[in-house]
Amino acid sequence: MRKLTTFYLVRHGETMWNKEQRLQGWLDSPLSVNGILHAEKLRDHLKNINFTAAYSSSSGRAKETMQILLADRQLPVYEEENLREIFLGDWQGKKVEDIVISHPDYELYTDYPGQFVATHTESFGMVTERAMFTLKKIAEKYPENTVLIVSHAVTIKCIINAILGRRVDQLWTEPFINGTSVTIIEQVDQQWHVQEIGNIQHLL
Repeated sequence: MRKLTTFYLVRHGETMWNKEQRLQGWLDSPLSVNGILHAEKLRDHLKNINFTAAYSSSSGRAKETMQILLADRQLPVYEEENLREIFLGDWQGKKVEDIVISHPDYELYTDYPGQFVATHTESFGMVTERAMFTLKKIAEKYPENTVLIVSHAVTIKCIINAILGRRVDQLWTEPFINGTSVTIIEQVDQQWHVQEIGNIQHLL
């Protein structure tokens, strides 16, 4: 029997630190006015999608986005630490302009991910492993359903890269994962497929 699980992977809405160009990782900041507005637009855009369950990263910005998306829906909602953003160690809470000066390896992280060596951060491989493990677990629980997930840009990029079988140096391949963008993936009989990446139709 053919089993199909569909995942709607949503990046959280824009946060105050996003606006400040300040890295978050496992730290957090609240949604900005735009972040809230964009999440409300996405909620309206997804109103006819029949979700069976919802999973949020345990980060506050993801949970805040999820609350807006679900509105009056009565769904089982779960927090999942494995859906958190990449851990960025010393960079967390700092502005990009300051990191560039004090950490020359930041350029590898942003421009040459295949050459980036994780010394004080989580590696892309570790993010991929925990995220894919969690998606497989959810697919086993909901083998023929549609599931909403709110996660983070790097985590979603790692998932896409893994499913498409890309090398790490292709991690930042466009399109960019904007706030509240929607990426749709499916597991069909244990096989993973990417249907859509970073859709922001609700913002146009």
